[in-house]
Amino acid sequence: MQRPVNYSTQQGKAVLAYLASAKDMFVTASQITDYLKERQVVISRPTVYRQLEKLAKEGKIRKYLFGGTSCFQYADPDEYRQDLCHLKCEICDGIFDLECDEVDNFSRHILETHEFQVNDSKTVFYGKCKTCLQE
Repeated sequence: MQRPVNYSTQQGKAVLAYLASAKDMFVTASQITDYLKERQVVISRPTVYRQLEKLAKEGKIRKYLFGGTSCFQYADPDEYRQDLCHLKCEICDGIFDLECDEVDNFSRHILETHEFQVNDSKTVFYGKCKTCLQE
């Protein structure tokens, strides 16, 4: 039986490099494609999707689903990252990590009281961000 070859392509390296440069952001495949095309990288949207799926499977990036849209974030190997809930602004579409002890307490309460384990990394609270509230 022949094993699949695990190789890096220039396109895969370009996708990963972009995500590493934007490591605190959540980006879509369309945003990545547009960014790379602006920099004269020849790449199609399907190729970006394939590279993103491959990189997520390898654990080099994280994939999130926000309101039916897949977003991706660089998984820094030198940085410990716990599973976090997220905040999504319904006005500007911004996505933010939610690091809060109260959320940990809430998740613990749900488990202990309701015998249900919340998957924090897939939990999203929708509302308005600070900037949009001020406008």
